[in-house]
Amino acid sequence: MIPDSRHMALTILVYSETNKVVLDESLLKFSQNLGKLSKKDRALANSIIFGTLRFKAKLDWIITPFSNKKIKELDAIVIWAIRIALFQIMFMDKIPVSAAVNTAVNIVKAEAGKGAANFSNAVLRKVSKQYSKVKLPDKIKDPALFLSVDKSLPLWLAKKWIKQYGFEECLKIGDAINSVPLITIRTNTLKTDRESLFKEIENDVKNACFTKYAKDGISFTNPSQPIHESISFKKGLFQVQDEAAQITTILLDPKPFDTILDACAGNGGKTAHTAQLMLNKGRIVATDTSGKRIANLEKEIKRLSLTIVETKQINILKLDNKSFGQDLDKGFDKVLVDAPCTGLGVLKRNPDGKWNKTPKDIKRLAAKQKRLLSSAAQFVKPGGILLFSVCSSELEENEYVIQDFLKLNNEFKIDKNLKNQTSLLDSSFFTDQGFFKSFPHALFMDGFFVARLIKKK
Repeated sequence: MIPDSRHMALTILVYSETNKVVLDESLLKFSQNLGKLSKKDRALANSIIFGTLRFKAKLDWIITPFSNKKIKELDAIVIWAIRIALFQIMFMDKIPVSAAVNTAVNIVKAEAGKGAANFSNAVLRKVSKQYSKVKLPDKIKDPALFLSVDKSLPLWLAKKWIKQYGFEECLKIGDAINSVPLITIRTNTLKTDRESLFKEIENDVKNACFTKYAKDGISFTNPSQPIHESISFKKGLFQVQDEAAQITTILLDPKPFDTILDACAGNGGKTAHTAQLMLNKGRIVATDTSGKRIANLEKEIKRLSLTIVETKQINILKLDNKSFGQDLDKGFDKVLVDAPCTGLGVLKRNPDGKWNKTPKDIKRLAAKQKRLLSSAAQFVKPGGILLFSVCSSELEENEYVIQDFLKLNNEFKIDKNLKNQTSLLDSSFFTDQGFFKSFPHALFMDGFFVARLIKKK
């Protein structure tokens, strides 16, 4: 029997937490079951999954006074079922309170037994009637705790962001990352143009509009079917890619007949965009350590009809400047390092990232970014470009990485004319140091950082 929306949501959230895997992996694991739900039920399941994750800290704060057990002592099935029910009660007006409570209790009874169901029922009966009376922390006496609860952030991150941005700015950031993001795609201009693609999809989505800054982007909500099942996707007319990620490739400024190394290619969003901007002329070498990601990249290359991309499953940290053959012994025209990062700039899309990252992750990943950047630098030819990007706005993963890199690599300098790479961006995107920075609350796109470095001749 196929579980209903709430049961499916609970299964995915519990699996993700107990197996310590990111939400995307859990969604992929249960994608067949999700696919068997009706469109309406699948949408409800997704709304519950993402919404409950977005507001987990606030939900826990409200649940705590009504439970005689601490949150961390509760079985995963029990606490997630209570969270899911409370999220529906607080944030989904069309769902009756009785339906949210009864369904949660029945699921817990089936999954964890009568005793757990009785406990869940007692908590939910009380919290459903009195949740609005629970007071938030005092924002004057403890602004970090208030921010953590009201905007549902880990306390460590709330403290960090207040120090970095100020309290009022953090309120705006919190609201932005807790909002439902638009779906943004990038037109494959090798096969069509943005206007034609817009006409092809506009009857199958809602609220479609052109992106403001990326010239090939379209944003929308509520697709009538999963994106990867649409005819235009199967024809290779677009890729799903946030506007900030599209801008990153524009700032690389790839030209036809360039030689380009994508040193951390992942699933290939920027690789494909690079080939597109090169008019499918030239040479791109796309590398990644993961065979699974390389396989996904190769599927994308085929779907998009790209012919200039070579894929290699290698570790860029273990290569030297002779690794790509004699024809490239002088280096590439451009090297892109879209480095692994905390992803704290894309929490709107990946709300589980709030709960599976720690300060240690920032430090660990920043160290890796420095190593990757230094290793990739050896593959840049004199006069060439080294572009560093991350989907994080944390200083440790942004400016500090570049500062430390330049101390050890004085043959590189910051391209102060980065903003001149495109006329679509105004000065609000660029720092005084010459870096590109976007934030989820200010420019309606993901949080990204880009530094363009030039190797001296």
